Amino acid sequence: MARKRTLLHNLFIFVLVLGILAASSALILPGRMVAECAPSHITLTWTGDTQTTQTITWKTDVNTQDGQVQYQEFMPEKFGEQQTLTAQVERVDSNWGEFNVHTATLTGLKPGTRYVYRVGNEGSWSEQYHFATAPTNPCYFKFLVFGDSQSVNYDTWHTTLHQAYQANSDAAFSVNMGDLVDVGQEYGQWYDWFNAAHGVLENIPCMPLVGNHETYAPGGRIAMPTLFTDQFKLPMNGPAGLKGQVYSFDYGNAHFVMLDTQIGEEGRFVPDMLEKQKMWLEDDLAATKQKWKLVFVHRALYNNKAEGNSMLQAGFAPIIDKYHADIVFTAHDHVYAHTYPLYGGTAVNNPATGTIYVATGRSGSKTYADSIAKEWDNFFYNPLAEPNYLTVEAKGSLLTIKAFRQSGGLIDAWSIDKKSGPSNIE
Repeated sequence: MARKRTLLHNLFIFVLVLGILAASSALILPGRMVAECAPSHITLTWTGDTQTTQTITWKTDVNTQDGQVQYQEFMPEKFGEQQTLTAQVERVDSNWGEFNVHTATLTGLKPGTRYVYRVGNEGSWSEQYHFATAPTNPCYFKFLVFGDSQSVNYDTWHTTLHQAYQANSDAAFSVNMGDLVDVGQEYGQWYDWFNAAHGVLENIPCMPLVGNHETYAPGGRIAMPTLFTDQFKLPMNGPAGLKGQVYSFDYGNAHFVMLDTQIGEEGRFVPDMLEKQKMWLEDDLAATKQKWKLVFVHRALYNNKAEGNSMLQAGFAPIIDKYHADIVFTAHDHVYAHTYPLYGGTAVNNPATGTIYVATGRSGSKTYADSIAKEWDNFFYNPLAEPNYLTVEAKGSLLTIKAFRQSGGLIDAWSIDKKSGPSNIE
């Protein structure tokens, strides 16, 4: 009898523990829901012409299939005719579970025009948001640039982004320079990143790069940045094996080139990725007729660490020199700096014959105390005290770059004038 009572007691404890675990899971899982039936993480990007198209993505649970965009031209005191477009749906698997990504690319839009829109379906519509198409020949435009936003939590990224957007409500779009999150195949970090960006991603396009941390997976593994490409729908005009990671687009009189510098991480999956990008970059820069050529890379060709990036420098710099990109924006070192105009790795007197490399700092919480100024730096600042962001303004022959602290203080300002060369701005 005593043995029977012991067995019953142990069985009772076992069932009780299972019940507690099940109850705990039931409590935890809703807080870790990948997506709900209502639209979330609504994001604007471009996959086509910035004047006449707009790509919109959002997430739902896997049971919600019939997503739509309702949109119309915004006009003072009235609205244009409402149009509806059904989205394509892609199921995405993550370490948090599965969710659906809905993607709709609106086409045939009017250049330089503001639209209002909402996404979802009957009974589950989002709030109303807005976007604006690029003008045909803008005399002025501005965009925001954010260095690495990777963080332990994304409160710092939230504050940097929202204060930058509030101070620059005229910005047409933003560029995120890679290392958006710390572990790119950990969906929980993306969940927090997108939640922190709510209120901005819905209203201006975000055109991001892949950083090395986008390839990191739980357990120290390395993978292709699939959660990046699943969630950001970008131009598919890059080389084979790197589409959606390497791409280019035009806005106004500027040509934007986004490269993937994660040779060490992704090279095991795409062994010839540097050669592919070199060939693609040469063709891309040779073809553009835009006034400004702007290149964006995560790892810097001319960096601010003790060790250099000789492979990237040898691969990309000669092509950048040959076709004279005006500026190369970089990240990874979490500092703000800009070089003298460089040609062949040597400083030259005029940006008409050289390229300025700009390290964009950090918009998240991670800092590096060991980053250093190099001989090619004309200006160097390590934002250890608070994060920073950049604004880039194009007006006529002038391109102006300003670096700001998160709280709004000016760090640095300078410009390139196609007529006269670079000048500092007080």
